[in-house]
Amino acid sequence: MKKNKKAMELSINFIVMLIIALVVFGMGLILFRQFFTSAEEIRQNLDDQTRKELEAKMMSSSEEVVVYPTQFTVKKGRGDVIGVGILNIQNIPQTFTISAVFQQGYNREGDSLDISCTTDPTQCPIQVKSSIARTVQPNKREVFDVPFKVSNSIASAKYSVLIEVGSAKNLVYIDVP
Repeated sequence: MKKNKKAMELSINFIVMLIIALVVFGMGLILFRQFFTSAEEIRQNLDDQTRKELEAKMMSSSEEVVVYPTQFTVKKGRGDVIGVGILNIQNIPQTFTISAVFQQGYNREGDSLDISCTTDPTQCPIQVKSSIARTVQPNKREVFDVPFKVSNSIASAKYSVLIEVGSAKNLVYIDVP
């Protein structure tokens, strides 16, 4: 009889511990979900904020092409988006080709890095969508995204990407820590 009582206490303790573990695990999942949901909202707010800043810069400028931001800090293996604003001053819809090309890398001292990826763009340390065609209606301003990704095997340095829209050329600098 004494043995059965000890066995019963052990079983009850096990069940109580199992319930507590499941509750703690459930709370962890809820916190994990809330963390990633809020992180996604913050990212969306930053994207919206960048778009608003680009639109404000376009409205205060008479330039046909505006690139914003022109400097990024991006970790290895991550990506971001370059905002390109285009103003169509023609009286007809016009198709613009946004060309993004990796230019050069610079070490922390400012010296050029020897990077040649002209023959194979997939070997470039910064991967950009090379050509994007977009149509803008007459006398309208439009904002477009040019995505880029930083390679995992890239050296910590500053890199430049040339954004061309028609005759307008803009350099964007990407700092990789």
